[in-house]
Amino acid sequence: MRKAGIILVVAAAAAVFAGTSLAEGLRVAVIDVNKILNDSDAGQAAKKKMEARYEELKKTIDVKQEEARKIKEELDKQKVMVGKEKLKEKEDALQAKINELRQLTQEGEREMQTRQGELTREVLKSVEAKVDVVVKADKLDLVLEKSAGVVHVNESLDITQRVLKMVNEDKTAAPEKKEGNGGK
Repeated sequence: MRKAGIILVVAAAAAVFAGTSLAEGLRVAVIDVNKILNDSDAGQAAKKKMEARYEELKKTIDVKQEEARKIKEELDKQKVMVGKEKLKEKEDALQAKINELRQLTQEGEREMQTRQGELTREVLKSVEAKVDVVVKADKLDLVLEKSAGVVHVNESLDITQRVLKMVNEDKTAAPEKKEGNGGK
């Protein structure tokens, strides 16, 4: 019985020492993917495409808002002078414009979310490929995302700039190269 207890203690001690030697040999790096998405050429190109499409949608919505505003002004001016039927007609036209505007806004928001996801995915594919290159080159065991709860990191463990440089050198990562004429 005593022999079994000693064997358990030795096994536990061996496990503890094996764990510390594993931890000492563990090669870890940290990366800030958001910084790469924001600062890379491909990320900047994706952002510009999003801003351009947003401006297009905004202009369309602004035109519809102006149309609705004019109908409302006309309705307010003529409220007293026109009959109930004509008033009802104008109110229905105004409500139709408001509904059209609401639908256009919702569709625009959905489109922007979808486009952002697609463009971000393209850049992330490039980032993942470059991280794999760095992991293999440096024989890393673990790469942590900075925004996922890393409180402190020694700057020598941060591979963000290396990956950013590699992503920028990879011209196939740029969204406009994949979509041809702007995706329109």
